[in-house]
Amino acid sequence: MKAYRTKIVVALGSNVNQEAHIQQAKALLEATFNDMEFGTSLWTEPIGISSDKFLNVIGVGYTNVNKERTILALKNMEHKCGRRIGESRKGIIALDIDLLLFGTERLHEGDWNRGYIKNLLLQLGVSVD
Repeated sequence: MKAYRTKIVVALGSNVNQEAHIQQAKALLEATFNDMEFGTSLWTEPIGISSDKFLNVIGVGYTNVNKERTILALKNMEHKCGRRIGESRKGIIALDIDLLLFGTERLHEGDWNRGYIKNLLLQLGVSVD
């Protein structure tokens, strides 16, 4: 029986100890999901909060679990990388991982319209339309 695989696209961002948190997240993603591939990292200004710049990267890979379990795994990774609710409310984002695509379902629709997200997606051959 062939394992079921669903394509996923994730957006990673960090505004504190950025390079270390992004590297840690990449390692966790590679250990959890199949065939993870990452584009280049990009520094951006914060949107909607006052903070240091964000380091952002897009990852593309495959999962063999449902969307809810995939999101739970991503939330657990955020926590392992130091994300805490109290700090997030103060604009300190150790790590944010958003699931942008699960199979053919687009999530976080507003993120798809951000210029830097579009550029990072196009680098990895992900259609933005």
